[in-house]
Amino acid sequence: MDKTAFNKLFGEFVREKRMMLKLSQAQLGDKMSLDYQYISRVERGLISPTLYWIAGLSNAMELPLDTFIKEFADYSDLDTSSITN
Repeated sequence: MDKTAFNKLFGEFVREKRMMLKLSQAQLGDKMSLDYQYISRVERGLISPTLYWIAGLSNAMELPLDTFIKEFADYSDLDTSSITN
């Protein structure tokens, strides 16, 4: 899986988790002290967030980081051997 495909898949996952929590992009942004436009760009797969950002996201969603990452791995059926630079 290339970076573009990975970013899109991660963005879809973030959007679904946010919607399940009934949060708007603005509400999630407020919880993370970020502008909603940053959330939008992540959800559209336009940027690749850092692990620091992902940790903040899991905290804002009130999920332990390991749970958040496992849920993404399950969602994406992620095989890390398919990730290329």
